[in-house]
Amino acid sequence: MKRTWLVASIVGGVLALGVALGRPDRPAVAEEGGAAEFTGPGACRKCHFKHQKSWKDTKHAKALDILKAGERAEAKTAANLDPQKDYTKDAACLACHTTGYGQPGGFPELKDAWDEAETKRAKEHGGVGCESCHGPGSLYGPYKADNEQYKREEIAKLGMKVPVTAESCTGCHKAEGNPTAGTDYVFDFEKAKTDAAAIHEHVALQHPH
Repeated sequence: MKRTWLVASIVGGVLALGVALGRPDRPAVAEEGGAAEFTGPGACRKCHFKHQKSWKDTKHAKALDILKAGERAEAKTAANLDPQKDYTKDAACLACHTTGYGQPGGFPELKDAWDEAETKRAKEHGGVGCESCHGPGSLYGPYKADNEQYKREEIAKLGMKVPVTAESCTGCHKAEGNPTAGTDYVFDFEKAKTDAAAIHEHVALQHPH
């Protein structure tokens, strides 16, 4: 009898923990001030494999690489930048050429040396990844996995940007503070959102919401 009671208690505790972690009520957690963190493109790949695979070859995915010495030399020279300088060490550039720079779970802030966890995050978040456009995924990612019939308004409460709007892009895609864009630069969101070479291939969702 005691053993049966112990097993029941353990099972009940596990179930209670699942409820406490907030599977169906995750939106309420976000509304109460829970902060989402960046998780990296690997977390998105589990459900969005085709999107993530096509993203890996895009301009966004390689955004950090163009800051390296010798890359995009002509454009840098035209903008009065030193083409041989390593701009991956310039925080002003990293804000737009990485994902979640200096934010929880995102690309770590520059300092003399990163620890192991920070080095891993730098590798995961180098370039403009999924969460740069769709928001940090530590809350909405698990919620989507646990609730196949979720609604857009639910995951929006958890920090996911659906659909992506021009405001998600213009923090970086603007003339001000962008030395290679030119003062007459105008961002065309309607064109950009369909540019598979810049973002990713648009694949139909298995469970559209």
